[in-house]
Amino acid sequence: MTVKKMAVVLFFAAVVGGFAQTNDADIDQWTDFLGRNPDDADAYNNRGSNYYIKGDYTRAIADYAQAIRINPSHAAAYNNRGTAYYAGKDYDRAIADYTQAIRIDTAYTDAYNNRGGAYYSKGDIDRAILDYTQAITLDAGYSVAFYNRGSAYYAQKDYAKARADWEKVLQLVPGNADARRNLETLRNMGY
Repeated sequence: MTVKKMAVVLFFAAVVGGFAQTNDADIDQWTDFLGRNPDDADAYNNRGSNYYIKGDYTRAIADYAQAIRINPSHAAAYNNRGTAYYAGKDYDRAIADYTQAIRIDTAYTDAYNNRGGAYYSKGDIDRAILDYTQAITLDAGYSVAFYNRGSAYYAQKDYAKARADWEKVLQLVPGNADARRNLETLRNMGY
């Protein structure tokens, strides 16, 4: 697995970590609830997250959009819809939604991290690093942002900064196998 691919894997882990599993029964429960509470933005957001985990990005996007129509200040729905767009490789829409989530909540660390991932995927490494750095500034213990920023530095061949970030990941999460593997790669390269 390349360093770039590992960064993307952790990027998604940060996004959907709260929804590790789902099934049709979960979606059915949200659908029943929404039948009784059609103006509940959080319920649409939650059902959208269940669709996202199932890989049904079209339905996820529709539910996040409905949550936003009901509550235009629903930062999580913007962030989550951005993640569904990201999964479909629509990075520009993803960036727009992450940006809107940040406008609503300037301390939304996941939205900064996720927007950094979208910029990274577009090849705009400098902007990705800026977003990862902002996430870290807001939460000095945000290991995923350190990991992702390390991957961005690696992509720029700034191996000293990559090493520092991945070492920080191991301080925060001592068992992180990806960070250990990346540091081993740097050692084998002579860095």
